[in-house]
Amino acid sequence: MAEAIERKVLEGINLILSLGGAALGFSTTCKIDTTAEFGTRVTKEAASGKWEEQYLKKLSEKISASGCVLTNGDSNVPTYDQLKEMQLAGTPIDGQYSLRDGDERTGKTVGGYKGKYVITSLSLEGTAGDDAKYTVELSNHGKISKVGTGLTESAAPANINQQD
Repeated sequence: MAEAIERKVLEGINLILSLGGAALGFSTTCKIDTTAEFGTRVTKEAASGKWEEQYLKKLSEKISASGCVLTNGDSNVPTYDQLKEMQLAGTPIDGQYSLRDGDERTGKTVGGYKGKYVITSLSLEGTAGDDAKYTVELSNHGKISKVGTGLTESAAPANINQQD
């Protein structure tokens, strides 16, 4: 009889987004959307031309994150102003999302996904009686690569066809 395996669920608080090597400070949300665009081909060889075949045309990734606006951040905790400077420069920046590094506010550098991104949108919202908040949106600029085991804590590769 197979031994039961306790599954661990990633808590949202442990997904860390870093830009330019620094984790976003006072971040409240992070969402990653990876999209695959497929083309369709019908050939004579594929079941007498009756069945379509899909092929990968391109991949893209968009990240959105939000947080509280800091007025006294530094190079280790980016401020709204620093994000704005990155956006206005229009040049790709290093980005990585990964698991929290223990009790630290930073992400692990030995896991996750990384690549170059451009800031496509930066919003600032200040509501009376509440913290000022920002929302930043990024799009990939080239390939996104898996670092180490990705968002998996174990070193053993997962077999998606494996059954417990």
